[in-house]
Amino acid sequence: MSQSSNESSAGGVPSPVPPSGASPLGEPRPAPWWAWGALGFLFLAQMLGSFDHWLFTALILPIGLELELLDEQAAWLSSLTLIAASLWAPTLGFFADRMRRPRLAALAIAAASLATIVTGMAASYDQLQAARVLVGIGGVSFRVIALTLLMDLFPRGVRARVLAAYFLALPAGAALGLGLGPALDIGLTWHTAFLIAGAPGLLVAMAALVLPEPARGISEGVAVPRLRLHEAVGPSVEDYVDLMVNSSYTYSVFGLTFTTFVIGGLFYWLPSFLTGVRMIPADRVGPMLAVVLPTAMAVGIAGGGWLADRWSKTNPRALFLVPAGAALTAIPVLLVVIFGKSQTAVVVAVFAATALLFANLGPCFAIIARVTAPNMRAVACGSALAVTHLLGDVWSPGLMGWVADVFGQTDSMATPFGKALAALGATPRVIAGRDPENLAAAFLTLPPALAIAAVVLLAGAWHLPRETALMLAKLRAAPPYSFPPQPQSRENP
Repeated sequence: MSQSSNESSAGGVPSPVPPSGASPLGEPRPAPWWAWGALGFLFLAQMLGSFDHWLFTALILPIGLELELLDEQAAWLSSLTLIAASLWAPTLGFFADRMRRPRLAALAIAAASLATIVTGMAASYDQLQAARVLVGIGGVSFRVIALTLLMDLFPRGVRARVLAAYFLALPAGAALGLGLGPALDIGLTWHTAFLIAGAPGLLVAMAALVLPEPARGISEGVAVPRLRLHEAVGPSVEDYVDLMVNSSYTYSVFGLTFTTFVIGGLFYWLPSFLTGVRMIPADRVGPMLAVVLPTAMAVGIAGGGWLADRWSKTNPRALFLVPAGAALTAIPVLLVVIFGKSQTAVVVAVFAATALLFANLGPCFAIIARVTAPNMRAVACGSALAVTHLLGDVWSPGLMGWVADVFGQTDSMATPFGKALAALGATPRVIAGRDPENLAAAFLTLPPALAIAAVVLLAGAWHLPRETALMLAKLRAAPPYSFPPQPQSRENP
């Protein structure tokens, strides 16, 4: 057989050579019966982590009052958690690709739970900072491990739905934090609230030790001895370099990043926007968002995962097309949030926009699973989480605050750009005795970010089938340097 017959039409990539009767991409293995129990356990552990995050958001006001925190210090604590998580995630990924993941998961859950308890015991700003750093490190460590376990356990055809089911822990934890946080503070204290939130995680951490460790890539339809060989050899430096130029990986990560930018800014400024610009009474905004946001998140996550898997049965590019379509659809919905005339229309638009923004979680991480080798998926997931936070929600609230301050000034509104904003209805308002702020102008930074996300995701769709096939071809082949080199025959020069 000639060399050309063993190569695909896309750039001379070697085509998979399946055994007789197998599909070119291999027949994925069905998930073992216990995989669904593992999914439920990982969901529970992630829900506790999300509970801590939203509990801190709900109780930051009484925390700040007791510890006499400045507004800037209170805002920094949330950013600090994200920054610590982002800086640690790739390193954790390196170890998770080489060590038993259930043990690492147990350590991560225990660390995050202890940090939640320490948050409740904090008596100073410095102690609170240390606790929130550990929360970020423990939380992101568990998330990376959980994602790779689910990618290994469940085959391609259901991964977006399974990952979406796991990510449903985020709105579940949000509902607990936003709903129980104020009640616990009133009935007990904020200190006790964090002790209650952290204690169950210690039991969950011990239970994590009994989780099975599947072979990395077991669901890909590749022989287990070959998978174990890839695990033993590990990825090379060239593999890591290839990951950075993998189009499907980079486009999915940057699509997530621009969407996360929007989520971070929207969630941070939404309460002030609804009270100061849309004139919804402050005593209604908190309870309303405690219901609207978690419910919308759940609808978006579940809907995005289900639609992507269903459509990808006939078109594998659907894993990109679904989040791209959601980002595009969210643009006019956000404009209704900004310029809607009735409070009802604004609240409905907030629900719809939130749902659309979260529709990409299952599909985008399913893309990462399709195009990255199983023995380096933890690094891929850790790097993805680092990029999405550092370039996304870490700095979007600050940027929006700067825009609101700049275009809250009379001289800025007198410029041609300021006059254009005023013509659209984006005018400064005085909110709760602050200096004038133009939150409508700040919110107008979000639609362009969504447009970029949609374009990036659409561009990535063209590469997915080829890079999926390439990953599987490499997985079925023997890894380089897995055997000592054979001496050359003296008969042949």
